[in-house]
Amino acid sequence: MHCKFLGLPGRISISTKMMNFNGNNISMMYRRVPDDLTETSFRGNILSLFAMLSMGTLFLLETKEYLSTNIVTNMGLHTLDDSRIQLNFNITMMDLPCEYSTVDVFSSIGFQKNVTRNIRKFPVSDDGVLQRYEQRNWHQDDVELWDPAVFETIDDLHQDGEDAISLNEETFEYALREFPFLFVKFYTSDCSNCDDFAPTWEALGEIVTDASMSIVDAFMKEKGIGDNQYSDEEYEQAVNFMAPVLVTKVNCNKHPKICLDQKIRLYPTMRIFVNGNAKGDYDGHRTVMELVHWVSHIEAENREPGQLRMHLVERFANERTVRNEVEQEWNDALTEHRAPRTRNITRHPG
Repeated sequence: MHCKFLGLPGRISISTKMMNFNGNNISMMYRRVPDDLTETSFRGNILSLFAMLSMGTLFLLETKEYLSTNIVTNMGLHTLDDSRIQLNFNITMMDLPCEYSTVDVFSSIGFQKNVTRNIRKFPVSDDGVLQRYEQRNWHQDDVELWDPAVFETIDDLHQDGEDAISLNEETFEYALREFPFLFVKFYTSDCSNCDDFAPTWEALGEIVTDASMSIVDAFMKEKGIGDNQYSDEEYEQAVNFMAPVLVTKVNCNKHPKICLDQKIRLYPTMRIFVNGNAKGDYDGHRTVMELVHWVSHIEAENREPGQLRMHLVERFANERTVRNEVEQEWNDALTEHRAPRTRNITRHPG
């Protein structure tokens, strides 16, 4: 009898199979596997080791990539006909009052727009609980961050010395005691808005110094005091003493205790002190003329009519910042419009 064995292609078995045909025992085995397929070699060990290292490396890399997270940002062009774009965000600041929270939008070409009046703001309690009534800056417009009429850099203005006097813990307390009107700019060295505003503030200090020098010169001329009767230090002290307002600045990076005691919450903060007491923070346009107008308003409220001296500062400020007749008319027209006024807290609760 003939038998035919069929096996799966590529499958090799080395076991022995016993078959019984009509009582006759027939023992058959598959073909022997060649030794070169079962014996190891040095080249094979190297290839196996390389394969294991490659598979292990791939496994580790794939696992790391699977467990890692990536932030992907996509920007698309807004194609709607509406010129307004809705932007949703939710930010909670526990130590910042709604009054001081503002939002500016910057374009890719550097254009800046203040959009705070379109932002919805809600106060939160000390425990972070959202309060019931919404607060908004209804009438907040764009604020000029520096005076474009002051074209000099801060280095140019400092060539003849600093007219905005830098204060520390000791001199700050001294200035509060000795000077009835003290105008202080609280700033930090890492604040970009402070850097932009620095030339304007220094220019204000120079203008006040020029006005003070004119007062001292007129006084000495009236009293017949000659130039050889006083020293430069005495003259400088007289200029500071006769100044309608002493313009100073405090670096909160170097003197954090002053700013902490004064509860400074944003930079720069321009605060005026009258007889050692804080009378208000300036939050208008940061131009020389409007700073002078605001201080004049504070002076009118706290000095007798015969003691007013800020009108001299206004004259020097006009000569310094107003360049032509058009700018003069513009300044006169806006003086009353931008003059300080009492806030309506029902419309501006923030």
